[in-house]
Amino acid sequence: MGVKDRIRELKIETRAFINGEYRNAVSGAVLKKKSSYDGRDLPEIADCAESDMDDAVAAAKKAYETGDWKNLKASERKQILLKLADLMEQHREELAMLDALETGRAYENYYNDSIPKAIEAIRYYAEAVDKYYDKAVAPQTNAFSTMVRVPLGVVGIITPWNDPMVVAAWKFTPALLMGNSVVLKPAEQSSLSVIRTAALAKEAGIPDGVFNVVPGKGEIAGKALALHMDVRGIYFTGSSEVGKLMLQYAGQSNMKKVGLECGGKSPFIVSKKCARLREAAETLAQNVYYNQGQICTASSRAIVDESIAEEFLSYLKTAAEKFVPGDPFVFENRVGCVVSRTQYDRVNSYIQLAREEGGTVWQAKTVKEKSANACAVQPTVITGLTNRARCAQEEIFGPVVVVITCKDINEALQMANDTKYGLAGAIFTDDLDEAYFGATHIDAGLVHINSWGEDEVHTPFGGVKESGLGKDRSFWAFDEYSEIKTVWMKFHTI
Repeated sequence: MGVKDRIRELKIETRAFINGEYRNAVSGAVLKKKSSYDGRDLPEIADCAESDMDDAVAAAKKAYETGDWKNLKASERKQILLKLADLMEQHREELAMLDALETGRAYENYYNDSIPKAIEAIRYYAEAVDKYYDKAVAPQTNAFSTMVRVPLGVVGIITPWNDPMVVAAWKFTPALLMGNSVVLKPAEQSSLSVIRTAALAKEAGIPDGVFNVVPGKGEIAGKALALHMDVRGIYFTGSSEVGKLMLQYAGQSNMKKVGLECGGKSPFIVSKKCARLREAAETLAQNVYYNQGQICTASSRAIVDESIAEEFLSYLKTAAEKFVPGDPFVFENRVGCVVSRTQYDRVNSYIQLAREEGGTVWQAKTVKEKSANACAVQPTVITGLTNRARCAQEEIFGPVVVVITCKDINEALQMANDTKYGLAGAIFTDDLDEAYFGATHIDAGLVHINSWGEDEVHTPFGGVKESGLGKDRSFWAFDEYSEIKTVWMKFHTI
């Protein structure tokens, strides 16, 4: 039985999960969507609004104040999250199918990459939480102080559509393990897997009200969550434009804590001192094309020394042919569609803009069998533009890389930093001095040397400038979902 047949047999839950049970939006409204692969109607998801968010936050606040979750030992919360990871592994195929159905991304990619990474993240955090220690100041003659981490209370999380379960797991797991209650608003384009996970969380032993999932439009449900006076922290992954709104909403409400992981236009520097040009080109292709370029850290701006640019481009075009999109429900296909017709039109508008800006557009020639309505874009390479061109400055979020030439490493670094973003970057070189100098001078939260994408959950992830603030992943994530409390103790001399 093929993936499409198995999807047809799924009993798909589309309602909000509030206080331990599924329910429709108070208004009865639903979000209507179409497949980006074949244009057919997708399951209608509850279109929640402010009243639904009020109910979810109230349930989360009550659960927090009751203390059944926050008062558990860290080791006890750990075991419950480990059980959730086990349940997700048992339902790995189902979660992958739900994500592929909504986003048009290759099922193989979800099954072999994204869902396992989400499960790995939950297990990492769970195993780490009881090894996360507070701090103390050395005792004075008659005084002693400790700095302890305490939960925020109700935490709001807003996740993106490009990798639904991974980003959700990066955020809700440390939030829960620190003792918070969570209200999660998934992207309206990809809500099904997170909605399903809510029931698995209850089955694992998370008390009612502690983990709530409220689908809906970002400008309505997401805004209501970010403005809510009983939400003490809001954590968002998505565009820089909406990230700025989150900062405004925090200020307009209760000065809640804010964590943002936003856009990027990540530079991929290839020095003339890089001897392994084929490896560099293949690495670039893998990380800008595998999810149709819908990756916040996509290496979408290649800055290549002019002396090796022609050779590098030939390798890049050959590597790009391996990432031609096809039917996302055929397991052998590594690449599917962009998430929607709107995104498809946006990506193609940038490709046309590149031509208007004077650039040369190359697209992969190989074509795979797929639906005539598939919103799939061929891997694209744009040359002939300056670093200030719009296509080199703006986040396209598609399978498009702009290749810009430079005279030397200093010009490359200047170009790399000439952007409002600062999420990720890379430098490929065989010169150790150049590698370290480049890595320390690229304005980004994450820099790779002779690599891209190999970083793992135990390392922090987050950007600078308009790419956001705060960190996902690693021990540092626990800091995001807690506050420092100083406890000063004075003793009387005996």
